[in-house]
Amino acid sequence: MTESPEQQGQQRLHPASWLFGIAGLLKQMLMPLVAVLILGHKDAQWVLWALPAMLALTLLSVLRARAFRYQVTASELLVREGVLDRSLRHIPLARIQNITQRRIFLHRLFGVTELHLASATGGKPEAVMKVLSLAAAARLEALLRGGAKVEESADSPRLLLAMPMREVLLLGLTSNRGKLMLAAAFGAVMPNQTLRSTLLQWSTGPVDALAQTFRADLQSQGWLHLAAVGLGLLLFSLLVLQLLSAVMALVKFHDFKLEQQGERLLASSGLTTQTRAAVRLPRLQRWELSSSWLQRRLNRCQLSVTVAGQSGSEDKGEKFARFKELAPLATPEQAQALLRLCLPTLDWPGLPWRRLADSSLQRRLFGQLRWLTPPWLLAIGANLALGAPLPWPVLLGACGLFWLMLVLHARAWLDFSAYALADDVMIYRSGVLTRRWVIVSLAKLQTLRLYSSGLDRHFGLQHLQADTQGGSGLARALDIPYLPKAEAEALRAALWRGLLVQAR
Repeated sequence: MTESPEQQGQQRLHPASWLFGIAGLLKQMLMPLVAVLILGHKDAQWVLWALPAMLALTLLSVLRARAFRYQVTASELLVREGVLDRSLRHIPLARIQNITQRRIFLHRLFGVTELHLASATGGKPEAVMKVLSLAAAARLEALLRGGAKVEESADSPRLLLAMPMREVLLLGLTSNRGKLMLAAAFGAVMPNQTLRSTLLQWSTGPVDALAQTFRADLQSQGWLHLAAVGLGLLLFSLLVLQLLSAVMALVKFHDFKLEQQGERLLASSGLTTQTRAAVRLPRLQRWELSSSWLQRRLNRCQLSVTVAGQSGSEDKGEKFARFKELAPLATPEQAQALLRLCLPTLDWPGLPWRRLADSSLQRRLFGQLRWLTPPWLLAIGANLALGAPLPWPVLLGACGLFWLMLVLHARAWLDFSAYALADDVMIYRSGVLTRRWVIVSLAKLQTLRLYSSGLDRHFGLQHLQADTQGGSGLARALDIPYLPKAEAEALRAALWRGLLVQAR
């Protein structure tokens, strides 16, 4: 049977694509099946009812893979899909700005990959090629970038940053990613009654032993032993969290590489799931340089970016396609070199830093006092109701020491916090133990906002907040707190005039 003229040049997915469709269905049904197996089910007839549905979904997956077609013309990408309800999408090639690859273990086993084609507006990808051979993916990417001739004459990627195994493990040990893994495990255990019971039985013995130790030390006033046990428990918890962080860093950033090809940046990494994301330099709109206390001791920092059009509204399956990390862990010199690549006019040593208002210290302390007063009163009331197991000098001394630490922390935060306006960027720095520098491109600003709470107005202060393209309402791209009212209004007016000039 000969193909019609409109069918000539059409390409199909890899012949094994239907296997990945079935694997996706099994992944979605994995948790319900595990729950049934763990909780048990007296009536096994549910298997007979589920089998026809599984067969129907498998057949539908095969038909969808067979019906999928794509074709690249001189000006657009045609995507045909659907079995009963068929669709034909015309995607202009100029609209496709980002091509991301994703390869799980099954992809690597069959020598295939998954392509996501995204536009500059962000959000849902323009097209998703679920399963393509590596050769077909390379040909398609070359065509979308301008054809085979352009690809042959294009510059080869230039390596900007590579992370060996030592740096990846160092990233895990100096970050707090273990909290995410612990929270995910907690969220998986709590909804399941059987797992909750197992966890409770496993933890009852150690918890009872610790409670008995603390009770005995309180009764005998063994403060030194109590402090040693508490400190040991804290150090053990921190060690477990850092080991979990190292595991997460290894899974996500194994073999991380950042390369430059023309005006495109390409980042690839991953152990179990390998991803490769690309972005054009003009689409970068926000940079965040951060460094924890331990990272500064090791002369390390992190540099992340936000791309115009990307927001927090993507589906879970699309989040991997985000280009987010320029340098998961690097030296300050490497981070500065990357910033100079993205912002050639940025003169970091010569930035005109301006401090926040002098009344920021009182404002910050009063703000924290609102939340700390109820726990303090509760601790004093509990000690009084229980017959003062803690001597009052010890309790009041601990409260006084905590308040002193709070004042010193607020003073250190105010001494470091500042902002700078230079050429086409705005920079804001803050933090004590973990310090952050937020850099926003003024050309990508969309909205400006002055905000003040009742406590801010009492001290005559305002926040200057700004959003960029595709920003989220939950997290502002830039939030400079504790500015004097007149200074905040003048800064907003200056930024707004700059936006109007660029809009013209």
